[in-house]
Amino acid sequence: MKTVSIIALIVSSVLVGCTHLTPLELPILASDIQPQTYTYNELNAKQNVLWGKARKHILKMYGQSQPVIRVANQTNGTLIGKGVIGWKTSPTSELYCYSEYDFRLMARDNKARFQLQLIPGVLTKSSCENRELPSQYGYKQIIDQFDAMSDKLESTLLE
Repeated sequence: MKTVSIIALIVSSVLVGCTHLTPLELPILASDIQPQTYTYNELNAKQNVLWGKARKHILKMYGQSQPVIRVANQTNGTLIGKGVIGWKTSPTSELYCYSEYDFRLMARDNKARFQLQLIPGVLTKSSCENRELPSQYGYKQIIDQFDAMSDKLESTLLE
């Protein structure tokens, strides 16, 4: 009985030692994932021109349209697709994890709306096994990258 108690104590000590994650390293909850919506007003261009600029920008940014853009409807001014985004689990980690996200663009005369949303899960090509959701630190990186994507798209639409 004493041996079992000692083994249990050792195992619990090891498990407790492995769970010393900082709050930034803890995974987010599925409910934390929210669509990031960016609205661009006063673009001074017709819907078809804005749609064309956005499509060209996305093709240039990703290289090929087939794996990224799933729906491209110029008449409705919509682009819908998927992308892949990299993130790290902590500030000290050197490994990148990769997740997919959905994007949706709607262009109208003189305005557009761009929406990005992370899809739960980690791609198999990722260095992060046994993770379904990014860490707090990783999700912050994702949102920062979404903001940067939006800034670049807005610059393109204003040209």
